[in-house]
Amino acid sequence: MSSSITDILKIKDTSILISKINQKSDIVIGVPHHTPSGTFMMPCKSHIYGDQNTGYIGYNIAKKLGCNFLCACNYFIDSNKNYYDNYSDYYTALEKCRPRYLVEIHGHGVEHCGDDIEISSGCKEQENYALKLKNEILKLIDSEINKDKTNKSLKELKELNINADFDKIYYKAAKSSTIIDERWISYHIELPLLLRIEANEGDIPEKGILFTKILCNSIKNICS
Repeated sequence: MSSSITDILKIKDTSILISKINQKSDIVIGVPHHTPSGTFMMPCKSHIYGDQNTGYIGYNIAKKLGCNFLCACNYFIDSNKNYYDNYSDYYTALEKCRPRYLVEIHGHGVEHCGDDIEISSGCKEQENYALKLKNEILKLIDSEINKDKTNKSLKELKELNINADFDKIYYKAAKSSTIIDERWISYHIELPLLLRIEANEGDIPEKGILFTKILCNSIKNICS
């Protein structure tokens, strides 16, 4: 019996590229640095820290949208970079998808931007795309709160800062080859730990699940 994608995302000690292609879709959800919760480091000298649980978030979005999904798990190279024209298999698979939109899911700790969500499209000139996604997310959060004013997790999402100002964000993705590639419109999304890891269990917390749903619908609305 073949392993499911969810099972593969749980593997802690092997480098694996997941490539689930839907040629009818022009959207790619990419996760270049996934590790399961509790796996802090990858076997990659140029990007040693893994983005814990980002693969689950990316896969849930791709599954709901019916779009392409690429995920480098516990990888031995920094898969969204291009070193001296040495393209990774992640990058090559992305090219084969010939997308119109790339949405990459990343994760960060608290040392550089706290609990902020950061969105970048790779340069100041493309900032309007990041701002559009930010505004759509905020609009949908407000819409969900209006439907359920007692939901604590939604209120917590409302309190989070979403930064898409290229001059102010820390994770600009200006050197991420997949993001600055002009063949597609790119969104580099950095998620804080509190949306990715439940303190006690290591699973995605309720507010992270809610944010994933809102992000999914935001992508659907602006990439159509």
